[in-house]
Amino acid sequence: MNIDTPNSAPDDSRRRLAYLQAVVSSLPQGISVFDEALRLRVWNDEFIEMLDLPPGLVVDGVSFADLVRIPAQRGEYGPGDPEHHVERLNALAMAFQPHRFERTRPGGRTHLVHGEPLLIDGVLAGFITTYTDITERKTAEEELRHQHALLETVIEAIPCAVTLFDSKLNLLLHNREFLKLLDLPEQLFAKPPTTIEAIFRYNAERGEYGPGDPESIVRALLARARHPVAHHFERTRPNGQTLDVRGVPLDDGSIVTVYTDVSERRASAEREQLAQVVFNHTPAGIVVSDENHRILSVNPAATGMTVRSADELCGASVLDLIQADDLWKREQLHASLVLHGSWRGEIAMRRHDGQSFPASLRVNRVEDSGNNLPRHYIWIFADITERKEAEARMQHIAQHDSLTGLPNRLALLMRLGQLLPEARRHEWKVGIMFIDLDRFKIINDTLGHQVGDEMLREVACRLSGVVRETDFVARLGGDEFVVILPGIANPGDAALVASKIVNALSTPIEAEGHELHTSPSIGISLFPDDGADGDSILKNADTAMYHAKSAGRNNYQFFAADMNQIATERLDIERKLRHAISRNELALVYQPQFRADGSRPTGVEALLRWHHPVDGMISPDRFIPVAEETGMIVEIGDWVMLTACREMKHWIDSGLPPLRVAVNVSARQLRRRDFCETVAGALAESGLPAELLELEITESSVMENPQEAIHILQRLGRMGISLAIDDFGTGYSSLAYLKLFPIDHLKIDRSFVRDIEHDLNDRAIAFGTIALAHSLGLNVIAEGVETEDQLELLRSNGCDEVQGYLFSKPLNNAGAFAFLHAAERAE
Repeated sequence: MNIDTPNSAPDDSRRRLAYLQAVVSSLPQGISVFDEALRLRVWNDEFIEMLDLPPGLVVDGVSFADLVRIPAQRGEYGPGDPEHHVERLNALAMAFQPHRFERTRPGGRTHLVHGEPLLIDGVLAGFITTYTDITERKTAEEELRHQHALLETVIEAIPCAVTLFDSKLNLLLHNREFLKLLDLPEQLFAKPPTTIEAIFRYNAERGEYGPGDPESIVRALLARARHPVAHHFERTRPNGQTLDVRGVPLDDGSIVTVYTDVSERRASAEREQLAQVVFNHTPAGIVVSDENHRILSVNPAATGMTVRSADELCGASVLDLIQADDLWKREQLHASLVLHGSWRGEIAMRRHDGQSFPASLRVNRVEDSGNNLPRHYIWIFADITERKEAEARMQHIAQHDSLTGLPNRLALLMRLGQLLPEARRHEWKVGIMFIDLDRFKIINDTLGHQVGDEMLREVACRLSGVVRETDFVARLGGDEFVVILPGIANPGDAALVASKIVNALSTPIEAEGHELHTSPSIGISLFPDDGADGDSILKNADTAMYHAKSAGRNNYQFFAADMNQIATERLDIERKLRHAISRNELALVYQPQFRADGSRPTGVEALLRWHHPVDGMISPDRFIPVAEETGMIVEIGDWVMLTACREMKHWIDSGLPPLRVAVNVSARQLRRRDFCETVAGALAESGLPAELLELEITESSVMENPQEAIHILQRLGRMGISLAIDDFGTGYSSLAYLKLFPIDHLKIDRSFVRDIEHDLNDRAIAFGTIALAHSLGLNVIAEGVETEDQLELLRSNGCDEVQGYLFSKPLNNAGAFAFLHAAERAE
């Protein structure tokens, strides 16, 4: 081409352009050039193919936005509105910033995208981008990573420690076992490359190579390491571990070293010697037999236990040492050895004189390491005569009550577990009697545990004496007994036994010089009528027993379904009552007491109320008996006494003339040895004078132990406290004792006042009580006065004080203060 010819210049430009287009078209990469307005000016077919663009769309001048819209609509830039992706990418392209990134398209091909701004004479003229398919390279890299990971996995799986040091003695490769086996810290390898010199120095400084100057030791070791040769030696570390070290140099000057812990192998010879010592001196008998159970070897303990010499035993069958009447165990043993190659259990073994002894036996088959055939058996046995005797004693202790000798709760449950399935199969009825002794706690607390224990032993004897040999008597603890009656025909059979028990316990019991009287409350449930399992029938018999107590004691009651409802409600009350004080759910109300002529108030009676946040107001008739039975009445009573004293003292300090406040005392409170101290503490803490506190005690509670009650009441009287017998006439008081009680008031129960206008018997009791009280020098308070006629009858017959709805209902703290204050002012 002649460039001097005027007409040759355009031809030359066209040729150069053709050359350029040929180069661009033949490039293996895709290429695109956009001008400064982001319009396509140069591209090749690889560009269209790699980006999978419609060929008809790729034309000179097409905008960048129109091209990226195609993959955006295909979702190649992720979820969302395609136009948002187009706007985002177009904004990035308009920045004309160089970029380089990898992008994997949906088809799985990976492209390296490299873009640079195009400058002509220093002026931005557009952007040139190349697209290189690097799928194969990425695949190769991934394969290489996989191979490397596989190699690391293999090295980590090797049970030995492995290292690879290069020719410069830098650590190229190691596994975790290397750090673990040589006890090397992680910090030593934190900044690679770790040198062999650093490892030598760490070991030398901690004395791994023995005594000596660490630096001298390191220099000597490095001198050898710089000229690696194949080596094999054993090294014992200071901790006693023995390592087998094998090193092999490679052609490039690096060296591979394998470290194996051979401590176990080193110790094997010592263990063999020790095993022989154990074999000869162990107290357990050891017999080695062949696969036909012929004895090959015995230890001295085996000859001693069987009273046979080693010569007598060798050649005999081990099975001949087993007692003949344990034949079924011999067969079981033989079958287990054939199937599993082992057996363990207890068996009777014979001595030379024909006597037998119980032995624990363990047999294991030892396989031949060459052909996996059984070669011999190891039989290890021990005389367990003493252990068996101890177990029998312990079993008896575990299943029997130490006080009475009767079976205990554990034995009872085991017996039920055996009996009920059998009864179910044969459709038998089984009776369960739950027995609780009335008044036992009083006897035990007042006369002492020795008397109580003697009484329980006598009760156990009497129970055992009235039942059949097939029946089962157990003591659960305290004064609770259970009788199982298997195979009864009908409920009448259980009732007959219960009647015998009531009669048997009706005669007095002599214990430690005391004549004791008790009676049983018996609850009866039947299997399967009242429960399908032991827990159910025991629980239901217990429920029936509580029903017997509430029915007056000294009787028996059969279980009824509604008892469970009552018991469930009682448990619910008990659970909630335990939190009532701490949660401030209890409160006191006060019912004023007046002179019978109504002239002025004489005092108030503090009455307990319980307002539960969910159940609302719970009647004292529901929760007081539960509190009594569970003992919670003691804590509640202490709270009532202290609260009543505090509030009365507050009323007096607020201007109310001094009045008496009456507080009810339960039988459980009265039985406490520190009851007087508790009352004194409430008075001292509140500051209330003792003469303003009156304690109301039921006649039944003082009659539980009259002598002790007299002592307590006298102490309270000396403190200046007023005492009243509450609910007089509802119990069975002894007038001989009544005259000895240092009391100030008798309270006529509301049950006599209610019908005093119409019932001549109630009227006679009320008037007789007034006359009796006055003859003893006591004042009388009638409670439950609701009508003027009732008041007039009581007043005209000398009643001193009254309380009831005729005058006032029970009032809360503020209401009672206001009422009493108004009454005093009116007076």
